[in-house]
Amino acid sequence: MSNARARAGQIAALAKENLLARDVQCIHAIWVTPEEIRALASAGTPVSFSPYTELRIGFGFPQTGEFLAAGVIVGLSVDTTALSGNADMFAIMKAIQNIENSRSENEFKLPARRVLELATIEGARSMGVDDRVGSLKAGKRADLIMVNTRELNLGVFSEPAHMLVEAAQPANVDTVMVDGRILKRRGRLTAIDVEQTVSEASSALAGVRKRAGWW
Repeated sequence: MSNARARAGQIAALAKENLLARDVQCIHAIWVTPEEIRALASAGTPVSFSPYTELRIGFGFPQTGEFLAAGVIVGLSVDTTALSGNADMFAIMKAIQNIENSRSENEFKLPARRVLELATIEGARSMGVDDRVGSLKAGKRADLIMVNTRELNLGVFSEPAHMLVEAAQPANVDTVMVDGRILKRRGRLTAIDVEQTVSEASSALAGVRKRAGWW
């Protein structure tokens, strides 16, 4: 909502009808006023930014700093790979940091540690699932991403948050665990047959094209 200039005012309309709440998440809140940001903060309504989609489709630049300063819960998301091209959360973290620092003309405005929080615990909080995921804590699900810091682009590993946000890439992910189940190990997916998945996806796409008379 409020993803394009022509759709500005949607958050104000929701606030007027008392429809903003903690269990409502606003996506692409780009064209917003300071009053709308305060309304979101007052209602505890979280926001999710998908910078790759917002840049790709011409929505505009997310006002991340303004939302955070107002106390709005902010998470990061992919939106749709049809627009973003892939589901690279490392790239999304880089994008949100670079946009905010560029907008503010301050290279330290949105530090890496805060960006990492937006991609993890704050993202979970924006979805209302932070009691289960988003951080490593006793009682939460064992959701882990292990990054190989001995890769060439991370070989001189310094401050962890800085390296993960500003240098790491998907290829650096060695192991992925979701709720205790290992889905990737030593850089290879373990839960799916990649060749079979690609083949099935290609067949499905061919079917859609045939039915639509496209191509």
